[in-house]
Amino acid sequence: MLHARALAQLSGVKIVAASDPLLKEPPKLPSGEVRLYAGHQDLLARKDIDAVVIASPENLHRQAVEDAAKAGKHILLEKPIATTLADADTIIAAAERHKVKLMLAHILRYDVRYAQIKAAVEQGVVGRPLVCYARRNATIQEARRLKGRVEVEEYISVHDIDQVLWYFQDRPVKVSAEIARGPVMQELGVHDYIWITIRFAGGGLAVVETGWGLSEAIGRWKRPSSWGGFGDVCLELIGEKGSLYLDYRPMTLAAVDEEGWKFPDTLHWPQLHGEVVGDVLEEDRYFLRVLRGEAPVISTGQDGRAALEIVLAAMRSWKEDQPIRL
Repeated sequence: MLHARALAQLSGVKIVAASDPLLKEPPKLPSGEVRLYAGHQDLLARKDIDAVVIASPENLHRQAVEDAAKAGKHILLEKPIATTLADADTIIAAAERHKVKLMLAHILRYDVRYAQIKAAVEQGVVGRPLVCYARRNATIQEARRLKGRVEVEEYISVHDIDQVLWYFQDRPVKVSAEIARGPVMQELGVHDYIWITIRFAGGGLAVVETGWGLSEAIGRWKRPSSWGGFGDVCLELIGEKGSLYLDYRPMTLAAVDEEGWKFPDTLHWPQLHGEVVGDVLEEDRYFLRVLRGEAPVISTGQDGRAALEIVLAAMRSWKEDQPIRL
């Protein structure tokens, strides 16, 4: 319900309904009473709903989007767009056929620091991008939360793959990947870490390192209760004329007490005076601008499909133990 909380804070927005089989009672939001539905069909039948956020498990995205688009609802769709390219194509086609707006929730495009890198690349500050290294390692608690539902590249790598594609603006031609198995594999049946290499047609090279096997001690503190934990994140992009560096270790704030060291998330969705702020709020604010016709969609269905194509190629690569040409 993170998006619901964030959207409810924005002017002109009223959250009227939610559909989640795991919820026992409707979420309490400042925008007023929320009707809870067991399935999404009754929700979509309501005439007072203009747009929906779809944050269901990945394999359920296609049907939910098809139903929402047919009902004329604009859509903010969580990543990854789908689990197959066929489903991704169906999702894109459904939005186009029913003339609804489809925006992918690639949250890093709405993080000011990643967006500043994009602006620098677009203006030629570093020249043509040559190499990029992106790392995003989460703690084992994140893997446990998903209970082995997906591999880490499907759920986390997709963030940085999307950034790499956003920066290079070039056609990927070859993908290779290697994985490492450890405690996460033993407990949940999915691998702990993956390193993905992406070669572009113009000669550029990107490496995406992702995992969810960091020690749970990194985010195990209990106080302050509003401090959410995160992991180890950085990005380096080197071009012909310069380089750009982003480092979220820690996210501008660190503390130590009897519980040990604490490195809270201060950027993605932290709390400020009881409200959700950070990237998720900016993403939802931008979606509202799209709905009002004030801004174009900058994380499109095609962007989601492109990132998924890399994810699926990486999965083929480690399974077949060979590079995959696109």
